[in-house]
Amino acid sequence: MLIMGRIFFKSRIAEAADLAFARSFAGEGPRAQASAGLVFFWAGLLYGLQTLVYAAIEAGWLTVTPPYGLWLAIGPTLPFLGVIAYVAWRERKGKSGVATRALSASYTSAGLLNLVIAVTFGWLAISRQSTTIWLLYPIVICAMQGAVWYAAALIRRKLWLGVVSAGWFVTTLALTLLMTQVAAYLFCLGLALLALMAAPGYVMQRLSARERAPETLGIEKTVDSGADTDPQAAREALAFVKALVDRGEQVQISGGLLLLSGGLLYGLQCLLHGLDMSDRLRLGALGHLINGVLPTILFLIVVGVVVWRDRHKAPANAGSRAINAAFGGVGLANLFMNLVFGYAAFTQKLWLIWMLYPISLCALMGAGWYVAAVAKRKLWAALVCAGWFMTAVLLAWRVETPEYLLILSGALVLLMAVPGYLLMRFDAGQRA
Repeated sequence: MLIMGRIFFKSRIAEAADLAFARSFAGEGPRAQASAGLVFFWAGLLYGLQTLVYAAIEAGWLTVTPPYGLWLAIGPTLPFLGVIAYVAWRERKGKSGVATRALSASYTSAGLLNLVIAVTFGWLAISRQSTTIWLLYPIVICAMQGAVWYAAALIRRKLWLGVVSAGWFVTTLALTLLMTQVAAYLFCLGLALLALMAAPGYVMQRLSARERAPETLGIEKTVDSGADTDPQAAREALAFVKALVDRGEQVQISGGLLLLSGGLLYGLQCLLHGLDMSDRLRLGALGHLINGVLPTILFLIVVGVVVWRDRHKAPANAGSRAINAAFGGVGLANLFMNLVFGYAAFTQKLWLIWMLYPISLCALMGAGWYVAAVAKRKLWAALVCAGWFMTAVLLAWRVETPEYLLILSGALVLLMAVPGYLLMRFDAGQRA
């Protein structure tokens, strides 16, 4: 009896400890703020000040001699690499729940997209000797920052994160209008880096410190005082928290249907345009009109059906919210990039600028799938992410050739339609 009593007592304490751990695992989102906030603060501060100095030089207010010009170019990067190394070392043993993984992946995806866009746009700007293409690079990054902060706002459900997201999208439009006035362009970009990156980074650090203190105290009290030691109550609470985390693994069939239909419709559209450009098919004026309009009409019908069917669906959990937020951010960034590239191509009278739009969109899709891969921990999602980033590079390589549209067509089918079909099958299998 004594042994049984000890076992029962230990199980009650273990259940309380497990419950505290599970609660902290499900609610670890605030812990992602500290590291991300530190990185954002120093990135915004260093590169914001650097950009403002460049704006002063462009406006003729400041003159920098060659040795100091080199230090100005590389100076911010050296301490920033030190910050990244410090954060990586500090978080090397950290464990994370779905919210933390989603937030960290959202921020990391911005870095991946920055790398891909820098390589593709930089190469095109040098090979075409076009300053306009290089000026579009920060604009795309601002749109991506808007998408990232939008995802963070939905995951964390904080209004101030949504305000930062809106600020980045406003900056995207402002920079587009200022492309012909380089000094004003740089001045606006520098202020945005300080106000929308450095300042939010500082706020994130402060909020993280404030939220983690009571959380840690609450966990210690739960374990030490034996709270929630009723076995049945503990089991029910653990089941609830586990469901809160695990239900994120359920893939909504609606997203798969949209990806499948969008990939097939627009993949076929790009294929027909590509065959026409390569003289393998003649569409004619009417064919071009139908091919340009019909896929969008059909896709809007599918969207309408999905929205109507899901109008009574319960709110998404943490995992589903993370994925929806990531691709919702991609959709918003896509809308703003439509305006950016359309306006720039029209004002510059350069068709090449419009062809940069699908390249940016592929990089954005790669960023979205990166969040999905990290949040869901699925290898196939990581492969889709890598495929989108590779597509962006291939499109930059074959820009202004018939192969450009054929590559884009293949990517839409293989990296959008096929994953959409897989999402639908996985969802059907889990529901069965």
